[in-house]
Amino acid sequence: MKRYKLTYRLNLLLAVVLLLASGCAKREDAARGIAIGKQIWMAENLATDRYRNGDPIRHARSVEEWNDAISKHEEAWCHYGNQPANGRLYNWFAVADPRGLAPEGWHVPTDAEWRELEAVTGGRGFETAFTGSRNCLGIFFGKGSSAFFWTATPSSEFDAWNREISEGSRKLQRVRVAKGLGLSVRCVKNREK
Repeated sequence: MKRYKLTYRLNLLLAVVLLLASGCAKREDAARGIAIGKQIWMAENLATDRYRNGDPIRHARSVEEWNDAISKHEEAWCHYGNQPANGRLYNWFAVADPRGLAPEGWHVPTDAEWRELEAVTGGRGFETAFTGSRNCLGIFFGKGSSAFFWTATPSSEFDAWNREISEGSRKLQRVRVAKGLGLSVRCVKNREK
């Protein structure tokens, strides 16, 4: 009986270790935040290929795949220049998907939340890598000189608000852009009620 209990416990421990090692750990555990005013922003751009519920987000590697997703108003993500080291860009359909792009406890900030950040920082935002974007034709632009971030706020049927920052000015700009662009996402932590 003692041997059976020991074997059972060892097998249970082994199963837990294998589950964690196979990537079954919660993805939101890796999210780090920085306090800016009364908000907590992710310290880095979002880098997920799955929604909060575990469903995969379409990976559009080619121009054809990117344009197909846009034409169908479907979610998609890509790496800038299709190089994994360059970070992930998402279209607005992924941002707005009800399955939740942000990890548990976080969300894509609204236009009003970006305005709150701007008020606290004098329009300077936060430290960022200049990750560039992907335009509606599937062409990459701006890496090393500009960063572009989605808001969760649409501005019309075909457009949404974003924030842009260039290396030269370091000032956030509010711009209305097509939902089919590929931009970075920086999440903000949900406020406790």
